[in-house]
Amino acid sequence: MNYADRKDGLVLGATLLVIHSFASFLVFLYCHVNTEGQIVFTYFLFFVVDAPTVPLAFEIEAKLGLLSGLTDTWTGLWYHAHQGVNVRAFLLTTVFGGLHWFTIGNLLSCVFGWIQRRRTRQPA
Repeated sequence: MNYADRKDGLVLGATLLVIHSFASFLVFLYCHVNTEGQIVFTYFLFFVVDAPTVPLAFEIEAKLGLLSGLTDTWTGLWYHAHQGVNVRAFLLTTVFGGLHWFTIGNLLSCVFGWIQRRRTRQPA
């Protein structure tokens, strides 16, 4: 793998990470302004798109509860009962889903670079 492949992988991975993070932020805002308690189920789309990393992150968080202090503080600040769950879902989907798509972008760039190098070496 040469420098151009690594650079292309970082660019593609970062682009996918930014797009995913923006989508997660839009879902967070949608859930934040909505007053229904069940609206956080909107995040279930990320369970499909980001499988297996986001579902695994949610399972680990459910067992360890590392974000419960942050989400309790957020709930206390905004006086919405469902906002703690919204913040937790936002953080998990943004971080783990973003890393998921960053890795996919890097792998796709490596594969396409390898295919391109292989095709240019062979005579027509």
